[in-house]
Amino acid sequence: MKNAWMLLGLSGLLGFGALSLAAADVTGDWSINGDVAGNPVVAVCTLKQDSDKLTGTCKGDAAGTPLTGDVNDKKVTFTYELDYQGQHYTLVYAATLESDTSMKGTIDVGVANGDFTAKKQ
Repeated sequence: MKNAWMLLGLSGLLGFGALSLAAADVTGDWSINGDVAGNPVVAVCTLKQDSDKLTGTCKGDAAGTPLTGDVNDKKVTFTYELDYQGQHYTLVYAATLESDTSMKGTIDVGVANGDFTAKKQ
């Protein structure tokens, strides 16, 4: 019985270690292409991951805009503010990592939603 408990504990530790190794690191430059209500969204976002927190900037038509966000396993979310055609918007990206260099998800701008893909450069 003692060996069974040791084996169960060891397999639990090995499983936890495998999960830790599988955690994604999204640090780097990401090329984003999307669409919100027929409006193209094209940007390059520089993401910096520290544990499960994201910081960085996104550059599109404007200079680099600061962003904040989170990473939880393969789920990535980040937010930044943007002025577009005289209107102020908060863009909220929610994505799933498809690989170490690819993510896909949605963009919520409050008044409309859309989809995007991103490739790590």
